Amino acid sequence: MDVAVIGCGYVGLVTATCLASIGHRVRGVEKDQKKLARLLEGYSPIFEPGLVGLLQEQLANGSLSFGASINEAMRDAEVVYLAVGTPSKPDGTVDMTYLEAAGKEVCDALATIQSDYLVTIVVKSTVPVGTNRKLYYSLRQNSKLEFQVVSNPEFLKEGSAVNDFLEPDRIIVGGESPEAFRIMRRLYDPLIKTEDTFLTMNWESAELTKYAANTMLASRISFMNEMSILCDAYGADVEDLRKGIGSDKRIGPAFLRAGVGFGGSCFPKDVAAMEHISRAIGHENLFVEAIQTINKSQKRRFVEKIGTKLGRPLAGSTITVWGLAFKADTDDIRESAAIDVIRYLLEGGANVRAHDYKAMDNMREVFTDQVEWMQDPVAAAAGADAIAILTDWPQYNTMPFRKISATMNQPVIFDGRNCLIRDVMRENGIRYYPIGRPVIESNVRVRSSSR
Repeated sequence: MDVAVIGCGYVGLVTATCLASIGHRVRGVEKDQKKLARLLEGYSPIFEPGLVGLLQEQLANGSLSFGASINEAMRDAEVVYLAVGTPSKPDGTVDMTYLEAAGKEVCDALATIQSDYLVTIVVKSTVPVGTNRKLYYSLRQNSKLEFQVVSNPEFLKEGSAVNDFLEPDRIIVGGESPEAFRIMRRLYDPLIKTEDTFLTMNWESAELTKYAANTMLASRISFMNEMSILCDAYGADVEDLRKGIGSDKRIGPAFLRAGVGFGGSCFPKDVAAMEHISRAIGHENLFVEAIQTINKSQKRRFVEKIGTKLGRPLAGSTITVWGLAFKADTDDIRESAAIDVIRYLLEGGANVRAHDYKAMDNMREVFTDQVEWMQDPVAAAAGADAIAILTDWPQYNTMPFRKISATMNQPVIFDGRNCLIRDVMRENGIRYYPIGRPVIESNVRVRSSSR
């Protein structure tokens, strides 16, 4: 099928590349000239494992192309994805400016082309409940062409987005047109393993499903963060708690890891939007409000622990931050816990050094010269009063901790992701403070046997 994807940001680029890889002819539209130049050269403007290789392969075989013109992309398109940004406004509501403009441009292009076949407009962007219905009737008033609008929310996890797209748990399509449902079923046919994978419903159900899914996942993280406070107070281990409740088939193990708080482009934005969706009908959603409060509190509590356990005043101390991305295997810093933690540390008078494997350039735009940017995590630790881990990059677990312990002012690590091995910390004489787990405060070092 011929497909156009309007917007080649994170969701749009993954969608365009993966659709091309399963046999469709895809044209991506990107108006940012810098991003477009990189795409035309076969480079991804975002870091996502597996994406660059797949992108270059589809460009080489002609299945995928990019340009700045919606008219050109729409020329033969049977399916048109709207994958533009829907960012949060300062009050937490969703900014629909880009989506509304893209929808109008698509209809204008259709009028120019005068297609005589049904074109399906797919809203891939995350939008408030009621948006697809409003968009359809708004466009219908201004156009007599044959088109339908469907909601097709994305469920991509950064760091595994390519696999999530090609091996989906479910594909949700919301709308009111049986013809559009059939077109979407054919589009996704190579990815559908069982009929239960492809779910159709009305627009509102599809829109709300996206918000409900992310709110539920965020609530699991927040619940475990609340449990980590009890574990700290009573001497329990949140990892044992996670295994204990996660082994219950009714609960399951996913998203039950305690930490310094969730971030990223979806959870904070979608939970805030869920609050506004509730208020729009006069309902005070206490559950959603609690999730947001817990997440904000967890970051400040982490810095307060540093101030309490550091062993010297926070003001004037040197704190090395390992990890800036909101999670490993991405360069995305949107709503990253590191942003709030670094701000709190700076406000407390600390000197901050920072390292990340992919997100340094992005975070540098936030803090510029307020932070010392380090290319080597080992060098970043030398002379520091403590290390704070905020992203669970697996490489941090393989650091030469004996050397790090010897070169720090004092060997102290605050692990905001519970990603290090406690016995390794103990053996290298490191005072170790995880989240909701027993601390290690002895400074006993284990000497290597000489031969």
